[in-house]
Amino acid sequence: MWNDIEHGFQVAFCEAWEAYKNNTIPIGVAILDTEGVVMATGRNQVNADGDGMLKYHQIAHAEINAILKLSEIKDDYIHKNIRTYTLYSTMEPCPLCFGAVVMGSIRNVKYAARDNWAGAALLNDSIDYIRNKKITVSGPFAELEMVQIAMQTYYELQTSNPRTADILLSSWRKINEAGVAVGELLFKNHILENMIQKNFCAIYNVIVSARTD
Repeated sequence: MWNDIEHGFQVAFCEAWEAYKNNTIPIGVAILDTEGVVMATGRNQVNADGDGMLKYHQIAHAEINAILKLSEIKDDYIHKNIRTYTLYSTMEPCPLCFGAVVMGSIRNVKYAARDNWAGAALLNDSIDYIRNKKITVSGPFAELEMVQIAMQTYYELQTSNPRTADILLSSWRKINEAGVAVGELLFKNHILENMIQKNFCAIYNVIVSARTD
């Protein structure tokens, strides 16, 4: 349950929930130092405003906004130690975001859920230039993946045209059928709309409890 997950993922999921509440793709990111201090956060703002540098644009992804926010901090200590920081994302970074990780000097990545449609973690071992950066990538994490896939399933059913939703859900079913099933169940009963004022810790526990397999 919520109290058992890493602080970095807690922060990232809270960002994803804020994205959902603002009618955009529910993906969130947190960048933490070695002491567990949050250095920067970001959330998807493709269809929304927010405190990220990019908004209402197809490249306004959570990882991009978090890395840009970190780069704006004028502190030599940060830039000397950035390679020791860890980026937590609720979803496997896409090609754009994994490229930003590489070029932004992030060397530790943890992601909650695989993205069978656009995930690009495989780039870490596929290109010599990236391989030489020695980036440590960890993920997915079973319960976190189910929660993220459920939330994204809900979002796609709520906002996408049926054809787009079917493509994405079919892809996600191949890696986490339970997450898609929970998302469909919650959507059918309008659970997230009814809990829109709640903190994500309550949402997380509801999603976990809704799993039936």
